[in-house]
Amino acid sequence: MQTYLACFDISDDKQRRKISRRLEHFGLRVQYSVFEVSIKNDIELEQLKEELQQWVDTFDDIRFYHLCSSCRDKSHRIGEKPIAEFPLAVVI
Repeated sequence: MQTYLACFDISDDKQRRKISRRLEHFGLRVQYSVFEVSIKNDIELEQLKEELQQWVDTFDDIRFYHLCSSCRDKSHRIGEKPIAEFPLAVVI
């Protein structure tokens, strides 16, 4: 399992909603256009990138920054939202 910070700058509202909904299947929204996502392997990452490409126009941008476990341990935040722990715990 690999963790990424996925962030995007998408000009079209409809495309932005589609991208957000898809990324929510992989992790948590931590800011409006920023998600902490958990990806099983490189193949799943490539498939996700190919899927998202259909909603990206010429000047739009989606980025995935790899977050290794030691980097996540050194991460800091200000505010109430915690840094996500992966795999996500299921709350019933």
